[in-house]
Amino acid sequence: MRYVITARNMTPQTALNGLFDDFFPSSSSVKIPPVDVYETKEGYVIEAEIAGYGEGDVSVVVHNNVITLSSDESWRDKLRKRMEERHLVSSEIRLPEFSRSFSLPSDAAADRIEAETRNGILYVSIPKKEKKESGKIEISIR
Repeated sequence: MRYVITARNMTPQTALNGLFDDFFPSSSSVKIPPVDVYETKEGYVIEAEIAGYGEGDVSVVVHNNVITLSSDESWRDKLRKRMEERHLVSSEIRLPEFSRSFSLPSDAAADRIEAETRNGILYVSIPKKEKKESGKIEISIR
């Protein structure tokens, strides 16, 4: 399964800051949720670390044989409203908008994909298409 990492609203300054994150970590750097992707006999599984994002803040969409995990567009507005309601003394938690895309393998059954969250992890199950019997098929002649 191939994947493409993208981040919304990435400015040139943000991209430049990312070059130095290994040596000088910054709380303002763009964070892309880390994922594990693995294959089983039944299909494929994507596990994405989304701790901090609430129910409904993350979407999973398949379009043109590409599956995309992303934060919901309205999520930023909800977060801004929540922050305005609080009297912050310090704020270091960063939950930026994100988008991660993966090309589905040819044997993936896109119409049967399921997703759930448990303990800050998004689990996306992508079943394999059922294999057709490769046995003998008799064709009637008219």
